[in-house]
Amino acid sequence: SIDRGLSGPAPPFGWCVPCGRPLLQGGWLGAMVYGLGWVNPWLRWLAAQPPIDGVLTSLSSAQSVQALCKTVLGTPTVPPNVLLGWIIGVLLVYFMVMMMIPKGRLGIWGFIYFFLSSDQKTRKPDDANPDIAAASCKRMKVVFIRHGESEWNSVFNEGPKLTMPFRFLKALAQEFLMFFDQDSLFFDSPLSEVGIQQSWDLMSFLASQPTCTLENGQASRPVKELDVADLVSIIRGDTGRSIVVSSILRRAISTGFISLSPRFLKTQKEKDKVQIMTCLQEISRNVDTLSLTPKLAAPEIPATEANLKHMGDLMSHFYRTRFDKRHNKGNKTLKQKAIKRQEEFVKWLLDQAKGETDMIVVLGHSLWFREFFKSYLPKASQHVAKKEKMVNCGCIAFDFYKDSKNVYRIPPDSIKEIYGGFADKSKKTKVKKA
Repeated sequence: SIDRGLSGPAPPFGWCVPCGRPLLQGGWLGAMVYGLGWVNPWLRWLAAQPPIDGVLTSLSSAQSVQALCKTVLGTPTVPPNVLLGWIIGVLLVYFMVMMMIPKGRLGIWGFIYFFLSSDQKTRKPDDANPDIAAASCKRMKVVFIRHGESEWNSVFNEGPKLTMPFRFLKALAQEFLMFFDQDSLFFDSPLSEVGIQQSWDLMSFLASQPTCTLENGQASRPVKELDVADLVSIIRGDTGRSIVVSSILRRAISTGFISLSPRFLKTQKEKDKVQIMTCLQEISRNVDTLSLTPKLAAPEIPATEANLKHMGDLMSHFYRTRFDKRHNKGNKTLKQKAIKRQEEFVKWLLDQAKGETDMIVVLGHSLWFREFFKSYLPKASQHVAKKEKMVNCGCIAFDFYKDSKNVYRIPPDSIKEIYGGFADKSKKTKVKKA
């Protein structure tokens, strides 16, 4: 009887409560179905609702489903509510198993985040003019360095659209082989081969610039009063005092370790660490913007980078010794919208202006950078930084101000291209500022 599980003594686990037929004797599947028998009234109601009823009818008539029911339940035909109960039970078991695996938990969170996130909300720009000349006005030089091309970019955003399904299937096979490792092509997507080369190219450019000695406080001057060689000297750690910060995502970190490797080779590891920050995490719902790294932990180097010829050992060394993890709060949450992360970074940035820091070097992402420019450039400004992404491994410097009336501003004339610039979608080439 269908109602057998609603009253009377509990039958042995070897019997299916909803249909009263033999199951796998003494198995956990019997226990699961027995538990579902107590919700039969709800299952019967749900199974009768369109379009669920039609789906269940189609499923129950499929030969493969009938064969499975014959093997497991002892009969090829089962009522819709029993079939629905089994489907829900299997999904619950799958969910519980996935929750036991770190990457499984991240996958579930990625699914939830994709549908519930409103991460695109950023600060609304204004046209207020800060009192830059006032002694109380704070200023900080900032350099944005966008990461090189990621594996996610190489699968979904680069190459012919016609071959994208093949690239995706190849990446999916590689992802399957990494399932139990703290590595991934999709989650926290690492640099691709192209991205690694782009990072090398940026390092070569930075290393090729002449060394400038900025004395008597010259390193603290605004961006528009310094030339590219001056700015590069500060970035490389040759002169002045700068701090390197990064998103907690590995592609941004690795871009910094490669492109700034000459700096990290000559500075003391105790005094020059990369501060990894959740507030710099990319703005998007996609799973490639979710981090594999737990709260207050150091990221693990991607396997492809650990095996790099002539560089793998050094990259592994940097990943072991060069992190300041205090600002790693773990993955962004549903409450940590882009506007909150922007505000958190700006607060930290201006706190550094109280000390002797001349420059903040930020390793990050295209959408985060573009939205930051849109939020803090004047509303009326038509600067290209508000419209276009920085190119992969692009390097841009600017000044950031805050006055006593809490007016925040990036002056458009302070933005200076150091390397790469901004992408022009129409011409597929870089363009300089308007």
